[in-house]
Amino acid sequence: MCTLSNLIGRFGGGNLVLAVRPTLKALLAPILPLGPGLPIGPIGPGKPTLPGWPISPFVPFGPMGPMSPFNPFCPGSPSSPF
Repeated sequence: MCTLSNLIGRFGGGNLVLAVRPTLKALLAPILPLGPGLPIGPIGPGKPTLPGWPISPFVPFGPMGPMSPFNPFCPGSPSSPF
């Protein structure tokens, strides 16, 4: 499996990986979960699904979840062909 760190290591050398890794973690922190059931990103238990949307207790209610108006596979979605 080829990870982003491996790619950066191959193309930029070890020093670049050490310099970039904290930055990547800081950039990804808002969307990565801390552990099972503890999402710290914008979508998850107790988080607003989108700005101005109601708070949802379920991750599937996020921007591409089954109840999202942006999911083209949801029958009630404006972008759905169904």
